[in-house]
Amino acid sequence: MATTTKIPKVKVDVLVDNIALQQYEDDEEGQVSPATVTKYIEAQSGAEFVLRNVFDEKPKYDVKVRVYMDGSYVCGEILRLKGFHKGTYKQTIDGARSTKDGMWVLAKFSFSDLKTVDSISRPCKDRLVKDLKELGQISVKFNYITNLRPSTSALPTFSKGEGFDEVPEKALKGTAISHQVLLRDPIPTGGSSFLISDYVDPDRRPFLTVNFKYRSRAALKSLLIIPRSPSPVPLEERDVDSLSLEETRELIRRQREREAAALAVKRERGIKRGRSRERSRTVSDFDGGNDVSFISAKRLKLPVTLNEDGAEMIDLT
Repeated sequence: MATTTKIPKVKVDVLVDNIALQQYEDDEEGQVSPATVTKYIEAQSGAEFVLRNVFDEKPKYDVKVRVYMDGSYVCGEILRLKGFHKGTYKQTIDGARSTKDGMWVLAKFSFSDLKTVDSISRPCKDRLVKDLKELGQISVKFNYITNLRPSTSALPTFSKGEGFDEVPEKALKGTAISHQVLLRDPIPTGGSSFLISDYVDPDRRPFLTVNFKYRSRAALKSLLIIPRSPSPVPLEERDVDSLSLEETRELIRRQREREAAALAVKRERGIKRGRSRERSRTVSDFDGGNDVSFISAKRLKLPVTLNEDGAEMIDLT
């Protein structure tokens, strides 16, 4: 889990089916600040997920938690000091809450495949590149707040982001981004209080930011975030006693195929050698019982000279 040693100590996890996803170190990411933690996680297409924040200690102020998906603000939750008791405090964010037709609804988070297209056939606009800058990243920001009070403005309404249908490969710039986050269709949920507050830090700087870069397992391997699967040891190099019955049969089949192929090559070479000997065989009794060796089948060229009248003369001696 992503953990900070700052006060208060906070642990952040991404859960799928109530199981925390394994987190991997981002070795290439420079240390932006002590208040920022970045991890890699594996994204599975179609999987719904939730965020879980665990506070081991009581904070100094109320806390606002803001969630960003692919660079866009999605939702916010408030942790009030009066909700903290002895021990740890857990908070789960399972989606974006808003109102629709006067009712509170919940749109759950989910991972979705990102379809890429040939960048040569389509232009890559600067605006699109900017929109994709934080694609493939979930950010959770924690701010100290004070002066909590009910909001007098209208309640937030539901607005579902459609995501990207297609993305030019050129716009991704070799980032191995494989997925995007989408919101599911809204479902009815319990009512919530809509509060506003003031930030303790006048610049609204969070005391903690946790980033999760989500990628497919294949992408994580290509980035060397997780080890590549080792190549299987060939059957021919394994200990015979370690082979299963099926593997033993496969090994015997391969050996028989190699032996049959070697025999076929041997037979073919024997046929070719026989033909070669037939062509170079010595010819006997060519002229009056005298042995003559046939050396070449090429036509013999006789010397040609010209006489004093310019006529060609061939020497037959």
